[in-house]
Amino acid sequence: MAINTRSPYYVSTSIANTYYTTLDIYIWEGSVISTTTPKYSLKKYVISGNTEVSYEVSELVRDYIDTTFDGNYNGQSVWFKSITKVYNSSDVLLNTINTGTVSAFDSYSYFEENESFGLSNKSLLISNREIFVLADNVFRIPIHTSKNPTVIFLKDGQVVSSQTLSSTTESSTQVKYISIDGVTGNYDSFKSRVLEDNGTFEDSKCLQDFLDEFEIGEVDTIRVSDSNGTETIKVITLDECKYEPKKVTFVNKFGVLQDMFFFKKSVEKMTVKKESYKANIRNQSNQYSISSHVNREFNVVGNESISLSSGYLSEEYNEVFKQLLLSEKVWITNVSDLDVKVLPINVTTSDITYKTSLNDKLVEYTIEFENSFDTIKNIR
Repeated sequence: MAINTRSPYYVSTSIANTYYTTLDIYIWEGSVISTTTPKYSLKKYVISGNTEVSYEVSELVRDYIDTTFDGNYNGQSVWFKSITKVYNSSDVLLNTINTGTVSAFDSYSYFEENESFGLSNKSLLISNREIFVLADNVFRIPIHTSKNPTVIFLKDGQVVSSQTLSSTTESSTQVKYISIDGVTGNYDSFKSRVLEDNGTFEDSKCLQDFLDEFEIGEVDTIRVSDSNGTETIKVITLDECKYEPKKVTFVNKFGVLQDMFFFKKSVEKMTVKKESYKANIRNQSNQYSISSHVNREFNVVGNESISLSSGYLSEEYNEVFKQLLLSEKVWITNVSDLDVKVLPINVTTSDITYKTSLNDKLVEYTIEFENSFDTIKNIR
């Protein structure tokens, strides 16, 4: 069971003769049994004529969740527990209510879902049941481990890989990102694996011919099974010879990392902001050099942006793009001949018209991003 911290979550009591209540909120990382001192202690009086007292706590819990990504796929959640004490007008303790310990994620529910708990019955933590992946690249599926799920990768009906994930008592392992290689290794491709191991990647025609002939970890179906049943994901593997596909990673609706590839054209540009003034270039003899700047610039700041085209996808990705635009944390992975860099970006596209195969025949989106940092290093 886990709570959404981007949606409201209430701790409430309704006991006869209530005059006021106190609420201690515990938030911590690590072992589920490592309860610390309360992070917050609140007090609230009952409204006259009522017995119910409610506290909205999700924003307080969210202050302690900071999802990060540097190429390593790690589960990021915290433990949450609250203890409410109910008193009458004579300061007599009427009741003590302990919510018990649950995990909390940087997740949310939609208005029409009307739920406070986000991951209570879910092992598979993505909404789409079709995924488009890049050939010869590792892809990962975020899995909640609380129900000891089994993940099976298949190709043409044959099992390629299978793993059962065990529930844990550590906050950092509530979610695991499983690929055909299991949960180890954070490389995306043969090239990135070489670079991340501090090796030198030497491209050649023979290597490309080999990679063209043999696919690394090719699957077409994933099955995720737990006590609630089995969910199936269809995997579509695409080759792209003309453009350089880009991998974008974002925090999805469930508060976990989700990857998606933009397979087609990308356009990069830079925007510069600056201030200027007119300088006095005369010297003490009222002479000046014709090579001196009269109109001078200062506070020059550049910011680079990129426009990415998804290529043709299925309608399943309407929900993925919805969650991408609603995400507050997004990254892009850039692979060069020298290294692999994971950079923070912001989505600047602020509206989207959902496409369907009936209305639009083909589903394709172009999304605008900008770097979440200035081009000139100015971190002080």
